Amino acid sequence: MRTQRVAVIGGGVGGLTAAGLLAKEGHAVTLFEGGDALGGKARAVTVDGVTLDTGPTLLTLPDLVRGTFERLDALDLLPPLTELEPQCAYRFADGCAFTAYKDLERTAASASEEVKPSEGRGVRGFYAEAADIWRAAGEPYLEAPFEGMAGFMARVARRGVGAVLAGMKLSSLHALATKHFRTDHLRQFVGRFATYAGASPYEASAAFALIPHIERAYGVHHARGGVGALVESLGAAVRRLGVTVRLRTHARFSREGSAYRVGPTGDAELFDGVVVNADPLASLRREDEPLALSGFVLLLEVEGRPPLPHHAVMFGGDYPREFDELFKGRLATDPTVYFCNPSASDATMAPPGRTGLFVMVNAPPLPRQEAHAEVAARGWELHAERVKAQMFEKLHRHFPELRGRVRVLGQRSPVDLAAQGAPGGSIYGFLPHGKLGPFRRPRIRGNTPGLFFTGGGTHPGGGVPLVMLSGRFAAELASAHLRRGQ
Repeated sequence: MRTQRVAVIGGGVGGLTAAGLLAKEGHAVTLFEGGDALGGKARAVTVDGVTLDTGPTLLTLPDLVRGTFERLDALDLLPPLTELEPQCAYRFADGCAFTAYKDLERTAASASEEVKPSEGRGVRGFYAEAADIWRAAGEPYLEAPFEGMAGFMARVARRGVGAVLAGMKLSSLHALATKHFRTDHLRQFVGRFATYAGASPYEASAAFALIPHIERAYGVHHARGGVGALVESLGAAVRRLGVTVRLRTHARFSREGSAYRVGPTGDAELFDGVVVNADPLASLRREDEPLALSGFVLLLEVEGRPPLPHHAVMFGGDYPREFDELFKGRLATDPTVYFCNPSASDATMAPPGRTGLFVMVNAPPLPRQEAHAEVAARGWELHAERVKAQMFEKLHRHFPELRGRVRVLGQRSPVDLAAQGAPGGSIYGFLPHGKLGPFRRPRIRGNTPGLFFTGGGTHPGGGVPLVMLSGRFAAELASAHLRRGQ
């Protein structure tokens, strides 16, 4: 029986996971990565000793992360994971504050004491319903590759008639927040989780409430050294399993008989199957669909170690207007600003007496007519200074101890994300709006035999653990295809 050859195009988290698992199955795997490093959007940079992730900044579902490394026989390479408590600090335009904890009663107490007494009851009711959504829809959605509604509904039905009815009653995420909370503050808190998929809470399904449930039930974690260190360990694991890694190699693929010709132009080889770790919309001829949000990121150095939270969100004053502007292709007049301060939990991320901050605002994807890199870059040269001023205004208003202590180490715009292969600079590609939006997400199995996709643009979605899961599903589907072809 001959060894089956598999090509993996793209060395992000999904591609690395799929490549390692396929190699462990005994296949000859070659991974092509166009950049000079692995990781895709999940990378880190170090400037003057300060290390900051430039993509994902937190981990959920730690057992899934550990399980991935265990499947790769690489638990010895997994960086230590630290659970964060509190999980995130929230600041509102009127000066109100709120803190989310893994401990439900501490979260409820924060809502009651810092926002409004009745909101503590709302916290308990919201998280109870979010747990129901997780059991009814989240678990079956993550249980297996999504291959159609029939298989999904069969998994739901195994959880009982109540699960089926719960799924049928789901409305929008904002409607769910309005059901449980009386203040805009806590409604904004719930709505924020739609942005984990680059979506609007006014258009995204209430199913996205499973995200805050996951954070509360399984914790928010930090990998020592950041997500970038986790990716480096994943890269070491797949190399140890025998995957051939070809960096700085832009590969294309085409069907040739029952196989695929994969590689750079003029140097392509035949493979029995291919896993593509890139946004699949263009390959599926769905490139005209609306795109999820992009983002603008500042990487900052702060003098000293001010007592900042690890994660913080500073909301704008008019959430409906913010999303209306973003999905009309405009930057928000009063944007919500997020920051990650990894030094709060990990002294290895910055030298003594210094702090690194990852700061981000949502941004619309690039207009399709501005897909040309030079046009888009010129546009963002004009936008960047305005957006930076907004970000600093929010930082200084909510954390005045930062005044006079910050310098910019770098920035990332939608143009930079587009240069990494993200369509229009969209972080997640597919936009999951509508009640059935998550089910329209591009599937892992491609439209020709032997072609599979992985990454944040495919099922089950974005975030390091879910992308790892997509890599695992892609490897399982690819292995089954290769066995049938022997």
